[in-house]
Amino acid sequence: MVYQNARNQAVASTDFAKLAHTILQQRFLRACVYQAPLAYTAAIVANLNFRNGIFSLFYALISPRTLGYTVAAYIAGIVCLAIHLQLFQVTRAAHSSHFPKLQRLLRSPASTGAVVGSFTLLAYFMLIVHRGMFGGSSMWLYPEGVYGPPQLNPGWLASWVFVTTVGVSYGLKLFMDERLQLAFPAIEQSRIYTIKDRLPSCFSTAFEFVSSTMWRFWLGYFFFGWGMYQSVCGVLGRIFTTSSYGVGSPLFSISNLAFWLHCSFSMALTWELAHQLFGIIITEPTRINELSLDRNFCLLNGLKYNESPLIQHWAYQELYRLTAFSAEQRTEILTDIDRKSGTMWSQISSECLKVVQTATEQLKKQTALSKPEKPNVSSQSSADAKLPVSAGGAPIKDILMQNRRKSQGSEPQPVKKPEPIATPDLFGVEAQGLEKYVLTTLRDMLLQSPLGQRILLRSQRARSISTFANFQLQVWAIRSLMRLVESSLSEDKYGVVQGDIAKVLETLFVYLAELERCSKQTDSMSSKNDYNVQTANRQTVAMIQVLRNALYEFTTTFYDYLEALKLPPAQAQQLQKFADFMA
Repeated sequence: MVYQNARNQAVASTDFAKLAHTILQQRFLRACVYQAPLAYTAAIVANLNFRNGIFSLFYALISPRTLGYTVAAYIAGIVCLAIHLQLFQVTRAAHSSHFPKLQRLLRSPASTGAVVGSFTLLAYFMLIVHRGMFGGSSMWLYPEGVYGPPQLNPGWLASWVFVTTVGVSYGLKLFMDERLQLAFPAIEQSRIYTIKDRLPSCFSTAFEFVSSTMWRFWLGYFFFGWGMYQSVCGVLGRIFTTSSYGVGSPLFSISNLAFWLHCSFSMALTWELAHQLFGIIITEPTRINELSLDRNFCLLNGLKYNESPLIQHWAYQELYRLTAFSAEQRTEILTDIDRKSGTMWSQISSECLKVVQTATEQLKKQTALSKPEKPNVSSQSSADAKLPVSAGGAPIKDILMQNRRKSQGSEPQPVKKPEPIATPDLFGVEAQGLEKYVLTTLRDMLLQSPLGQRILLRSQRARSISTFANFQLQVWAIRSLMRLVESSLSEDKYGVVQGDIAKVLETLFVYLAELERCSKQTDSMSSKNDYNVQTANRQTVAMIQVLRNALYEFTTTFYDYLEALKLPPAQAQQLQKFADFMA
């Protein structure tokens, strides 16, 4: 029924990007609507008073102070949503040194300064609201002229310094920890359940951030707080008569510590709820192609759209959804052959193969040069084919047909030696402007010592990010492509897929071979406690499993037709391992 209503309201436009921009605006407005109940939740948490027991919860639900704080939290949440809308990232930004957090901060100084300044102002705004509703230390210890010159309250100054630290720290955390990076969900579920599942992580993340910021502020203010207090009093003393006599430290006041913890936790919780809400709504699967009368061509335009990574990810996400769960649209793609630019299958498969081929080329450039081992493919596959079932062999025919074509199957394939690859620069072509200036200066300083030279070695994790910057896109492209190939066995009426199976398998086998080579190099270079190498190898191993699963699914689907495919000997030798379940 939903699909039929979409078809009834479909438009003639096949511009996937134009429809996607409309969807993006609608989703932002929807996020603003959902922000209201989340702001109300943060206000209830801020107004809880556990000294009154369970009745404090009922009072917090209807308290006028809760409603006022809800408005303030909603405003802060809308600002957070606007920041995410302008600066969100879909593909990972590659770094090329052991200073990734520093590079992320310096990559776009204007964006970093704007975000840090925005969250600092939000922290000031919420502090003013919090003080107005829950009280707090006043600016002066006593009125002017009663006991002498007015004296600045150290607790008041420490509160403003603390919220400044909170705002700056949270803004920097968004860049250093890649919090602006969108993560597409692996499982599709309703929006309400997703938000409910994210609530515990919002509370834990907010508390962890506040606790770490609190002790850092406490240590810093313990050593530099008195000098800061004297400096502020000196500036005020030039305006009017005041006293700078110290009256204790606010760091040892239980009331001040409780106020800072309460205020900062309310801030962080509001920001975390907005952060999670934006990620949930923006990464939801779309049905943009169903809004067009020519939905196949509309989807193809989205796959080709390179100007916006988000729109391209939406297109591949739709392709994966319909190839996995919609037999009707799969059949429509495979039978759409009456087009001047070629069949719809050939155009979609070409875009998917481009993603894999691009990743393969990047992997060849990023991995270090090693001496390739000459594989004895023919003898290995022959041995595997002759294994009995008890030894792990498979009770199927030998798809290499070695008994009938020994000469063809026994000839080893020549191995092309890769050309030497020049060692990339420390910062690569990614670094520009201020980022490159600062990092180049840092590099020149570190080159003066042997330890610094060791630190400046290009990390394996940096190469991994460069290769798997669009990791999710690669997964969708591979799975969608192989799902269409598998479905062609029963849904391809015109046989348009059969002629491209060899090309598809060749592309996947080449990528798999490069990934396995990279994984072996990483294992040989690493130690058990090398965190950078383990993190880099994790994505490599994950992509290897994606490719192996896709090839195993293809093998089991075409189990009875492997000989009839008449693949080239090199591909048949590689596919034999999957047919024997020995890959």
